[in-house]
Formats: sequence, structure tokens, C-alpha cells
Amino acid sequence: MTRNKLLAALFLVLAMVAAACNGGDDGGGDASEDAGDASGDTGGDGELSGEVTMLHAFTGEADVAGLAAVIDAFEEANPGVTVNDEGSNDFESLARTRIGSGTPPDVILHPQPGLLEDFVSQGAVQPLDFLDEEALRGDLVGGLLDLTTFDGTNYGLPLRLSFKSLVWYNQPVFEEAGYEIPETWDDMMALTQQIADDGTYAPWCIGIESGDATGWPSTDWVEDVLLRTIGPDAYDQWVAGDLAFASPEVQGAIEEYIVPIWTNDDFVSGGRANIARENFGTSVIGILGGTDGDCVLHRQATFIEGFIAENDPDAEFGTDYNFFYLPPIDESVGSPALGAGDIAALYTDNEAAKAFMEFLATPESGEGWAAQGGFLSPFTSFDTSIYPTESARTAGTLLAEADFFRFDGSDLMPGDVGSSSQEGSFWLEMTEWISGDQELEESLTSIDELYAEVKEG
Repeated sequence: MTRNKLLAALFLVLAMVAAACNGGDDGGGDASEDAGDASGDTGGDGELSGEVTMLHAFTGEADVAGLAAVIDAFEEANPGVTVNDEGSNDFESLARTRIGSGTPPDVILHPQPGLLEDFVSQGAVQPLDFLDEEALRGDLVGGLLDLTTFDGTNYGLPLRLSFKSLVWYNQPVFEEAGYEIPETWDDMMALTQQIADDGTYAPWCIGIESGDATGWPSTDWVEDVLLRTIGPDAYDQWVAGDLAFASPEVQGAIEEYIVPIWTNDDFVSGGRANIARENFGTSVIGILGGTDGDCVLHRQATFIEGFIAENDPDAEFGTDYNFFYLPPIDESVGSPALGAGDIAALYTDNEAAKAFMEFLATPESGEGWAAQGGFLSPFTSFDTSIYPTESARTAGTLLAEADFFRFDGSDLMPGDVGSSSQEGSFWLEMTEWISGDQELEESLTSIDELYAEVKEG
């Protein structure tokens, strides 16, 4: 199971939770005053007509419904235009076939920028030079347009984001013990030691077991730490295989910031040996149960709330559990956001499709989807009151405040390296290390060797 497929399934769970917790919030709110700045025209003059074809990877009920809300809003403003969308589990293969045959859809929604870059290099993608790039850069979460800009030209629009840089915690224990939300990594380590010294709870619950995908949660930890230490440019080099896993920058960051937590049996529920055995979805259960819980902290993405609801339907965000932003490490690097998302790109010179892209370049284009749940806007001016749950509103605010955003690195790497269970893969080698089967340097060197082989073809 790939991570993207896993997230698609989990968005369905989260959307169901959001709907159940809505509590009557109808997603109202005034549109941003800057709503039309990026496009110069949000459509709706009643004169535009035509058809837009769109290909994407959404097949789950929640994602399909969310995208339909976006399309409905555009078609309502442009009654002469019909958007025909197609979702496929075999998205990448289908996209390559259509591009290769010279019959591309008007718009493709990319789960990450890797395939978009491939198509840009083939000359298959239309530049988005009809949009106000300055306005977009001013309103999008930092760094997003850098990921879709090639040779100085922008070819993509972020549609939806997810957010991974979060630490979930047992709120009753925090309140009873008087623990404070850490603002820096050093603060978080001091809190970890304080919880351990108090002796009632393990500071962290960590689990990386996930069947054939065992090990992927460990890659998120590494990515979050690297964004906070080496910064976005070096991170991009690492993802591309131009900065080695066994380099002093990468290995040193893992040794300094992950090893002290993961290998200290006083810091992890069940000790180091339990990390590779504990399923990623059940490991969060330890922070539940109030003062009867097992641990206090758990680092995971927004989707983990679906597992919380599944295991403890009565648990309430803001009462029984909560989260805080995974703190920064190097002040000069800033406060990054790690996550995933979907990017819209234009493949034809269709005027109706251009109008659709102009619509997507506005914060209000995502309001319908946001009101349903399972959606975080890439726009910093987005009205967070539209999100149906307090957790989504909080996550949306934290995301908007980030200095820069980067996609999950293992998802961007070649599949054999970043998201497989073969020898030398990121998933497997991190699992081998934390299980105690080999030293960290040996694991990182094995990943480098595989990456080199893949790059050589």
C-alpha cells in the first residue's frame, strides 16, 4: 500500500468524523477581500461556454464529493461550462498514456510535483502566465509555488494540502501536570525528560508497523527534522539524491534529534523494541484515556484523528486530546510545514479550462470542500471558520503560519527508494535500524547505494 492510497482512505474516515462533529457550523464566512487578485477574474460573467476535462487520482467517496463541491461552485458561476472529471486508481499510468498519445485532458490534478515536472520537461504543460504570480506568492503558504516553478515559469496551482508537522498530546495529563506547549525543540526535549522524570507516563508513543509498508512513519520523522536543520534547498537536494543519507548533514541530524528519543527506553512506551512492532494507527491510542493513558505525546499527521475516533468515539478534541506544532530547531531555518497535497496543472489552450484555473487561484474555490472536511487550503487568507471542526481550524491556522511548505520526501523519491519494502529502501532500512538489526550508518549507506543504482538506471 502506498502512502497516497493510505491517505486517500483515511480522508474518508476523517471526513465522516468531521460531518459527525459539525455541530451546526454551516461553513459560512465572508470571502477574502483578495479573492480575485491572483486571477484577475473569478468567472461568472455568463458568457463563457465550453467543456473542461479533468483527470485525477480521487476514487474515495469523501475526496470525490469534495472535488464535486469545487466543480459545482465553478459551474454555478459559469453556467455555460461543464467540467467532466475522471478519477482513476491507475492515475499515473493513465496520465502518461494520454500525454504520450497527444490527447491530454485539459486539467490534471497531481498528487505531488514529481510527475508534473516530468510532463513539463516534455513540453506538455501550459504555463500559468495568465495568473498574477505576485499575488499568488503573497497569499499561498510559503514555498508552494517554488515546487511548481521550473526554469522561472510556474506550471501548477496547489488545490489542497494535508499537514504532518504535528504532535498530538493527552490534554488532561498536560493540564493536571502543568506541562507547557514547547516552542522550540529544546523545550520539547526538556518536556520529554520532565514527563519521564515524573514517572507516571512514557513521554512518547511511536509505532511504524504498517504491513508491507512498515517503516513509513519513520520517514516522516526524518523529513520533519531535516526541514528544521538543513532547510528547504538542501532538503530538495536530498530528495533528488544529490545529498547522501550518510552525509554529515543528514546522518548528523538523525543522530542529534531522532536517536535521543527513539533509542531511549525511558522515552518511548514499550521501549525501542516496540517501535517496529506497534502499528502506526494504534500507537496513538496511548495518549487517550485521560489520566489512565499510557503516554503523553505522539507525532503524526492530521489524518490520525480518524483513528482516534475509531478507537475512542467519545474522545473530544480540545478536551481529551489536542495537538501542537512540531517545534523548530534552527531559528535561521524557520518554521516549516511537512505535508502532502494536490496540484492542478493545465494541458491545453482551452479558454474554459483557463477560467477554471483562474477560479482555482482564489481562496474561495475550496470553501465547499473545506466545509465537508478532509481539506486544508493552501491560501493563508482562507477563512478558517469554514472548516467544520476545531481541529481542522487549528491545523489550518498553523499551516498558514508556516514559513515554508515541502512535500513528503519519500513520496517524491523514486518508488524503489522512498516507498517500497525492498532491501535498501528508506522504509526497510529505517526499520532494520530501529529494530537493532544494524547500525544507523549501515542503514543509511544501504539507502544511498540503492538510490545510486536507481539513478544509473
